[in-house]
Amino acid sequence: MRSWASVKKRFPLVAAEVQEYESGLRFILREEAVTHLRPADVTFEEINSLHQAESFINNIMDGPRPLSSQLLARIYVLRRTDRDGHFHIVIIIAHCVTDMPSTSTVLRTFLDTLSSRMEPPYIPLDERVHMYQPLESRLSYGNLPLVKRRWRRALGYAIFTVWMTKFKIRNRAEALRQGGHTLPGNFSQSTFDTPAKARSHVSIFSSKVSSVILSNCRRHSITMNSACFALSQVALARVLCRRYIRGQISEEEWDYRKRQPMHFTGGLNLRPYQDMDWFQTGGSGDVGINISFFWYTLPFMPLGEMSKGDASKLELVDGAPDFQALMSFDRFLLRCANVKAQAQEMFKHPRFVDICTAGHDRVTSTREVALNWLEMKDSVLPEDGYGGKRSVQSLDPIAMQRGSTLGNMETVIPLDYPLSPDHELSPLRSAPHPHRAGYPAWSPPVDVVEDAKTPRLHIEYWRSHVHAHPAELYFGASFANQQLQYFTFYDQHVFSEETVQEWMRELKDATMWYLDKENKMHRNSTNCSWGAEYSVDLHESGETTIEGSQRHNFTG
Repeated sequence: MRSWASVKKRFPLVAAEVQEYESGLRFILREEAVTHLRPADVTFEEINSLHQAESFINNIMDGPRPLSSQLLARIYVLRRTDRDGHFHIVIIIAHCVTDMPSTSTVLRTFLDTLSSRMEPPYIPLDERVHMYQPLESRLSYGNLPLVKRRWRRALGYAIFTVWMTKFKIRNRAEALRQGGHTLPGNFSQSTFDTPAKARSHVSIFSSKVSSVILSNCRRHSITMNSACFALSQVALARVLCRRYIRGQISEEEWDYRKRQPMHFTGGLNLRPYQDMDWFQTGGSGDVGINISFFWYTLPFMPLGEMSKGDASKLELVDGAPDFQALMSFDRFLLRCANVKAQAQEMFKHPRFVDICTAGHDRVTSTREVALNWLEMKDSVLPEDGYGGKRSVQSLDPIAMQRGSTLGNMETVIPLDYPLSPDHELSPLRSAPHPHRAGYPAWSPPVDVVEDAKTPRLHIEYWRSHVHAHPAELYFGASFANQQLQYFTFYDQHVFSEETVQEWMRELKDATMWYLDKENKMHRNSTNCSWGAEYSVDLHESGETTIEGSQRHNFTG
């Protein structure tokens, strides 16, 4: 209770409400909501197994919304009755006030407070609230007059509009189209108006293999982010080839898919492009949403000789051509370079930030769908498959997947608490740090510093849960516990669990084939088991779930 109350005082935005006015939505912050716990802020439960913890999360995501306009964040503490001193902590935060950097800060702050016997002082509420400014007002415009700022934003919108037309081609009817395709799925007329049945799949590489993969990325001057897009393509190619060879894909669909470009979209961190004083003194990790979106396009999926549609002369591995037959290692590097070139074109553009903020208006369409859901209520929402099945050709335009890599999360979510006094993110440090927010400068007593040298809490495992949008396939990667982790969130109304798991196996095997120097030979099967694998079902928008354990009992 004390620890969550501390989080609210350090990050008042999590205690805010959202109210709608004629001029738009506004955050309302009430002092009593910041300084006092409300009944739904903290919930305690008991569970008797890891499976029950997973079921608890599933029930939250499948059941009534745990958040509302009056409650933007809450926490569940689940005590394991079968393991003494072990707990699962489930933190749920609305996406309108958080992104991954700030969610990491909330988790880290909560655990550090929970394991500490003394709290650092708080920043006065009026001063803390003043730190929350709209993203647009903190952009690095220097001393530009307001009129010139408006011109720059207008220019950014114009360039953004031109960029979006890059992904469009004209068909014979001269109608603008974007093309693209994704995993085989059950698309219907009502798909994009039906709330998603959110599920997920996680795949983890061993520490040894993870180290080899990242070393090879550095050796070939590619990032894991750019590699993931090319790996995703060849993984999809094997999934589709297998279905085509089995006769599960028609000639018409096959001809369409093999000619389509593939689009990828995801989030960008805009914090480094804002006021640098704010960024260096905690802005990199402060609570708030500071993101925009990217859009990359790669050529048609790699098929090699399979592009001719005749697999009779090809050696098949588990029902599909192997990776070398679809895309050579050199071709893989070329596709990674393609993504890198698109990223550089975007990030190095002099109007990059203005272009990014211009794209924020794209939420209008999804907002309209959400308002329709509220008007119809749950009892009359369209059923899955209502309106007839749609072909892949009719989905134009569509992205292959959404998502991005999170990088090395060990730097922002340590595993042992309280944080050691010499840890750069410890609240006992006097020097500011970009990721440490919510603490004023102070001089801790000697006994507090000594006490923090003894860890009392250890995280065994943590992960995020994201509620997929209708028809969404979200893929991401992160590095934690010295292990590379792949995770995907998807709408099970559209994509079956079997299809997603097949694609994820191919993705993992593709990673091993192209980036594990110790396994450059052809695989004998796509069912290779490198590292450990963990799977759990997920459901609810704006959710972050952390599973941890305490080494000793203590009061928090």
